[in-house]
This record gives sequence, structure tokens and C-alpha cells, in this order.
Amino acid sequence: MGRSRFPTERRRYPRFALPLALAYTCGATKDTLRTVDVSLGGTRIQTDRPIPVDERLNLIILFENEAIKPLGKVVRSSQSTNRKYDVGISFEARSHQCLKRLRRFLDGMSQKRGVADRGKGLDQSSLRRLQSKSFELDRLRHNFLTLLHKSYPWDYERYAVRPEIGTNEVRDFLRSKGIDQVNIHYLLKSLGAK
Repeated sequence: MGRSRFPTERRRYPRFALPLALAYTCGATKDTLRTVDVSLGGTRIQTDRPIPVDERLNLIILFENEAIKPLGKVVRSSQSTNRKYDVGISFEARSHQCLKRLRRFLDGMSQKRGVADRGKGLDQSSLRRLQSKSFELDRLRHNFLTLLHKSYPWDYERYAVRPEIGTNEVRDFLRSKGIDQVNIHYLLKSLGAK
């Protein structure tokens, strides 16, 4: 599928094998999945459908209850095993704040591991913690959408299209509906917020 700059991206930035929640939109196509690895220069994902090289993607990547929204460009796309497609994405446009937050997060990962070379994964406890946090956020989103569907159906569509919904968004929504602080606290707990 043509030459790509993906190998140079690998040399320029250390890559971390991190299964972060990622959502992308490409024209009418939307998908939510996990990263295979990530660096300051880009990320690698596996999808069920091919994405052409040079395609531009709007990305949302979640880590440590934060979300960044870089613009991505597909620099490599090839079929791998089990009918999956291995897709390398270069971050094209990143705000200063977005880059700063991602750098801080990856620096923390590097210090925890003691070394930043590619190919070494997270230790099992860190991986479990990341998976647990991602699961908690997925559960909060699911429970919040269920609440909207039952009690606030006119607001459901606005939130259903969002791949990630955090505690602050839910809290702000409940405040906007005139719910007092004590009830917001109990509602957040019942929805699975930490």
C-alpha cells in the first residue's frame, strides 16, 4: 500500500504497549477500540476494516481520566492475522496542551518501567489498573446512557454519539437538571463513578 514514514516515527519517539481507549471518525465511519501502542508521534491500532494510507482521522484518546483529540493521518495499513488490519497513525495536529498532557503521561509510564525502549510492555499490575480504569469509564458511560434513555430521552442522542463520558460531564448534566449536590453524589455512585 505504498511507502510509509511509520518506521521513522518509531525511531523518533519511544513506543509504549498501552491498551488505551481510542475512538476515531473517518467520514461516515466511526469506531471505538483500544490502542496497540502509543507514542508522542502516533499510535497503532487493529481494526476489522481496512483504512487507506493518507486517510485523515479525528481521534479521541483516553488516559488517566483525560481525553486528547489529535488529528491523525494513516501512514501504514496492512492485513494481519485473524482478518484484522494493522493501522499505523501519525499525529498530524496536536495542541500544545494536548502534547504536554500526553508527554507527561508517557514520561510517567517510562519512569514506572525504568526504561523506554519499544517492545517492553507494562507490568501486570499497571496493565490491570489501566484496564480497570477503562472498564470503569465504559461502565459509567453505559449506565449514564441508560439513565438518559429512561429519564431524559430528549438528551440521549446528544450523549450517545460520544465515545467517552467522564464523571465531570455527568455531574454537570445532573446540575443542569436542578439536582442538588447530595443527590448528585448518590446518583454518581449508583452509575459507577469513582
